[in-house]
Amino acid sequence: MSRTGSNQTPNRDAEMEFTSVVGTALRPVTSRLGEIQQRLDSIAANIQNNTVAAHEGMLQSHLRPLRDGQTEIVAEISQRLTPLNNNIDTLRSQIITTNQCLDELGRSLQAARDDVVNAQHAALVKFCQSYNVSCGLGFIHTFKIIPFVGADGTSQLPSAFGLPLLLNTCVINNLTDHQLNQYMERYGIQVETNRSTQLSKLREFIGCMPPDDFTSYGVAIFPFLIGGLPYLSFLFVAALVSGCGSWILMSL
Repeated sequence: MSRTGSNQTPNRDAEMEFTSVVGTALRPVTSRLGEIQQRLDSIAANIQNNTVAAHEGMLQSHLRPLRDGQTEIVAEISQRLTPLNNNIDTLRSQIITTNQCLDELGRSLQAARDDVVNAQHAALVKFCQSYNVSCGLGFIHTFKIIPFVGADGTSQLPSAFGLPLLLNTCVINNLTDHQLNQYMERYGIQVETNRSTQLSKLREFIGCMPPDDFTSYGVAIFPFLIGGLPYLSFLFVAALVSGCGSWILMSL
């Protein structure tokens, strides 16, 4: 019996010691759990106090002035927009007027440009005509070519349109009816039904001396005379060398 009692005493002491150790170890954990519980209670209280219902009155008090002043704000905005709309209408009218002025200025500039181009072309025509008058029939000194002027004001030689250049009267007289009509139209000369009349007007336009100032015989033999002058000069020199020169001079 005494042995059994002695065995139970150490076991009880060990159990008490274990309980004491566990209690000591769990005491900080229990303390922390208490602190966490207090914080959770505080958070729950704050959540309960910060509900929409709790702040509904405050929100309504802040929104009421905005709601009441909405009509006044809209009216004030409309009042301030009215001058801006009037200014926009005025600016739009000014833009339309400015565009009209620019269009008119563009037309005036185009007309002035056309006048300058026409004046330049007229001066060129006068120059060529004055020069061509002194060229006779154009066999020794060829005629200056009067260019065509397009609708855009650019100048082009007749050769660009497949037409022969009017360098002398032979070229003019040998023009086909189609070529002659092309020259008349592009030079702005009135087209006639009579070919000889058209040739006369074309010669007059380029400054060629009218054929009426020459006899038809002179016009026909003029190229041959020009071509035969070197041959006649050679014969005259040969006659002088052969001793017949004095006889030729006496006969003249």
